[in-house]
Amino acid sequence: MGRQRPRLRNGTDLQLQSAFQDGNWPVVIRLAEKRARTFNDQYFEIVKTCAESQLDDPVAKFAAASAVRQFVKDGTVVKDVDAIDLLEWATLGLIDEDEFPASLGPLRVRCVKSSPKDKIAVTRCLESCLLHWDLVSAQQIAAIIDRSFPNERSFLFWNIVITHLLAMSPQSPTEKKKLYGTLAQKQIERAAQLAEQARAVAADDGPPPPPGRAVHTEEEILLLYHVVETHGTTADVDKLLASPIFSPMSQFRLGRKELLVRVLAMHRAKGDWHAIFRLCNDCLSDADENDEPTLLASDWLVWRHFLAAATHLKSVEADTQDVVEKLLLRLGRSKNLRPLHRRNLMLAKVSLAFHLGPGEADLTDGHPSSVRMRELINYIDDQKTSSSCFGDVKGFVEKLDASAIRHLGYVHVPRLADTFGDALGAARLRLLSLKLQYLASTCHSSFETVPGERPRSRCTVCNTQFDAALCASCLSRVAHDALTLYKSMSKEFVGTPKVDEEIASGLAMVVAFCHIRLAFNIGRHGYAPPSPPSTQHLIRALFMLEHHLHLSPKHSQISLVLVQLHLFLGSAHRSREIWDELAVKRTIVDSLAPIFYDRLSTISPTVISPLDDWGWHLTDTVKSHYSVSLKLRMPRRLIDAFEAGSYASIIDMPTYMEDLRWSCTRAMSLVEESRAGRLVGQPDGELLQDARFLDMAGGRELKAVIDYGSFASWDYGCDSPTHARLQIGPAPSNTRLQLSLLSEAFHDILDSKPATANKSSGSATGADDAFVLEMMARLGHSFPKLLSDVSSVCTTAEVLYFEVVSLLCTLLPLGSGIPRTSALPAVFGQLIDSVRTGLESLQAAAAMNRGDSVEASVLTLGSMHDIAMLRDAAFAIVLATRWTLDLNEREKERDRSGGSNLHKEVVSQLKSLQTAAKTALTGGKGAVDGLKNGVVSSAGFASALKTWTFEDDGDLTDLIEEGTVVELVRSWRLNITGWQQVAWE
Repeated sequence: MGRQRPRLRNGTDLQLQSAFQDGNWPVVIRLAEKRARTFNDQYFEIVKTCAESQLDDPVAKFAAASAVRQFVKDGTVVKDVDAIDLLEWATLGLIDEDEFPASLGPLRVRCVKSSPKDKIAVTRCLESCLLHWDLVSAQQIAAIIDRSFPNERSFLFWNIVITHLLAMSPQSPTEKKKLYGTLAQKQIERAAQLAEQARAVAADDGPPPPPGRAVHTEEEILLLYHVVETHGTTADVDKLLASPIFSPMSQFRLGRKELLVRVLAMHRAKGDWHAIFRLCNDCLSDADENDEPTLLASDWLVWRHFLAAATHLKSVEADTQDVVEKLLLRLGRSKNLRPLHRRNLMLAKVSLAFHLGPGEADLTDGHPSSVRMRELINYIDDQKTSSSCFGDVKGFVEKLDASAIRHLGYVHVPRLADTFGDALGAARLRLLSLKLQYLASTCHSSFETVPGERPRSRCTVCNTQFDAALCASCLSRVAHDALTLYKSMSKEFVGTPKVDEEIASGLAMVVAFCHIRLAFNIGRHGYAPPSPPSTQHLIRALFMLEHHLHLSPKHSQISLVLVQLHLFLGSAHRSREIWDELAVKRTIVDSLAPIFYDRLSTISPTVISPLDDWGWHLTDTVKSHYSVSLKLRMPRRLIDAFEAGSYASIIDMPTYMEDLRWSCTRAMSLVEESRAGRLVGQPDGELLQDARFLDMAGGRELKAVIDYGSFASWDYGCDSPTHARLQIGPAPSNTRLQLSLLSEAFHDILDSKPATANKSSGSATGADDAFVLEMMARLGHSFPKLLSDVSSVCTTAEVLYFEVVSLLCTLLPLGSGIPRTSALPAVFGQLIDSVRTGLESLQAAAAMNRGDSVEASVLTLGSMHDIAMLRDAAFAIVLATRWTLDLNEREKERDRSGGSNLHKEVVSQLKSLQTAAKTALTGGKGAVDGLKNGVVSSAGFASALKTWTFEDDGDLTDLIEEGTVVELVRSWRLNITGWQQVAWE
């Protein structure tokens, strides 16, 4: 078998050990049987049973599973933990994980009860129950271990945390949940009481005794709060908050800040702003023996809680602002002030001015006049060369009026750059000013409406009137200035890695972001864009970033934007190369994989084709992450957390594992893998047996967790971020992935090839037909529930495709069940018309006849998703109609009288629908063939592309190397070649 064999217990003779490790099962059976008779030892009987389960005999295969069930039923005690380990190994895959609490779990408990003082054995049993997430058995074992080893204080807290988890788990009967919760609470409160008693004794008699079974470490205190909050009353929590040992303030003075953050979050959830204000004030005011502020709490997170509380209380407590201001003044004079503390204090002053300052004009006669504007400028003046300065002030800048934003970006910061002595520092300041100018260009406050028959907008920065969402003039000027600075710096600081990595990279992104916003700058703000984005601007952005990526390889922010740009433009092969360089590790695959993989099979199916080694590797990278992580109910690191006493991690891990099991990314990996195989004519045929599909079929809502934190966020906060604009469609969601899984199941059912041995079997054919009809009925029942509100989470093509498949799931059972002699129901014709309308709409959306110019070809290359959806919808129609018509032929063969044949009108309409689908497939194939034989494949396309891209803007022409253009063209041609492998028949 493909899993590692366990070692037999110590003391087993070498002959049996060798036979077992070599997998020589007949010899193992013979030797084990002999040892069992000789020594009358249950262990060797179990070795024999487990060896029998490794034989090829189908009956013997279940010997170990049968033995386990019989042991449980008979109340047999297996005293040897090595024997239970063998049974667990031999039954892997034969006893479902959900059966563990009723099979191996009870055997583990009985083993522990028989030898409660065998520490190694009992901890191994506990570990197994935890990894299989059998909390009922684990709680019993933990309680036994705690009683058996009272001097091992860690066992006490293992018992408490497992009892608490059982109280919160569906494994616990409803009537016992409160009992387990109360038990966990009483146990940990007793441990806390011991700590308080020890402190009381220490106050009178000197140093305290060792903590023993008392709450002592920071992790144990966090567990105490968690258990009491979960199972206790408000009075219980208040008692903790007032404890001389366990209050947040007492722990804070010991240098433990985690409890402070937890309690602040707890108060915030309750809306108790008085408690937040008081606690933050106490911690921030804390002083040492010399009455100097300790500054332990002076981080930005605490200040944000403090200022938020002050904002909520300012209307009911008049002195709130005075308290904050006096505290800031006192801390600002501290001798212990470090640069990080200084930054946080200055940010706090800015935040205070914005949230509690007087409402007044930000500028008067072109000069800063409001308190908030002056504080913001003071912060920029102090932190101007810090790489985090823009991120720190962005949220505040967005709250200013248009004239103040313009003053910062176009007057104040450029003035600082002009007077700055150091050339490198001046360059940083100019980059900061360009970021602020870009932000101003995307702010809605930067333009005002000009009334008229056709309302227009007027830019408050450059006074230009425009019809688009943003001022193209400002965006173009910012891009031009950033590019000019980029070119000059490339000459002035040539060969300086720090400049390339920080400043030049920022300038390249400013240029790219301006062009991306210009590409999507179609239609007035708030109105749907009338046409697709300008591909010229997108290619300019791509070329700019590609140019800089060659100078600063592996720059994560640039690489991620390039991955999206290439996918958006249909250049998936180059996107794959960049993604491969990012080397996304398994631990973050769940949150980052959708950035690259989502809808990838519809853009370039051969990029993840099972026929391609690299494609197979890409698919396996995501697939194997889940197969390894979810091999057991819990990962090995759960045991590591127990041994390290990391109880917060233990409590969070079950939720994390549940989210991972029902992850949108996991479902996406199956959809993309299945669809890529189908498109290249290699349907897997095993989707319904895939663990990813079986787990998702439980009706649980899929969790979408995508990490966009690595993307630069420089746009106005109320607008769509750049990464959202560059997605092919809405991000992964429960609704879309559930619909995708159902659609893949539809194809898997109808496109699977029956075994050759069964083709001539009439009974097998009948069973297959019944299975198909049953599955179509199930799918047809599931689709409408998800299609009710799907337009916001899918592309237009996806919506049409899902609707077509849903209609086909209803059409199959209906069409095959209409008696030949009955009148054709009107609903059948309506279903046929709806399917045909959906197909025609998909053909229109794909817009396959754009022409053979550079622009038309680039648009077609960027619309392969629509063509793929058209292909899948048409193929679904062909599969459904073919199966129904084949059913009719099989009925003719079975019943020569013709009485069992399908209704002749049903046959006629299905054939008509099939013809329409084949015509659509021919059109899709023609569009792909047109790309192959068109201008993209011509020798001069790279030169023509560059000329077209920069025809009205030559700023970038001298910067972009020919190799960058050739690389993009090569990637497009590879994609076109890949689409030639797609099956259209």
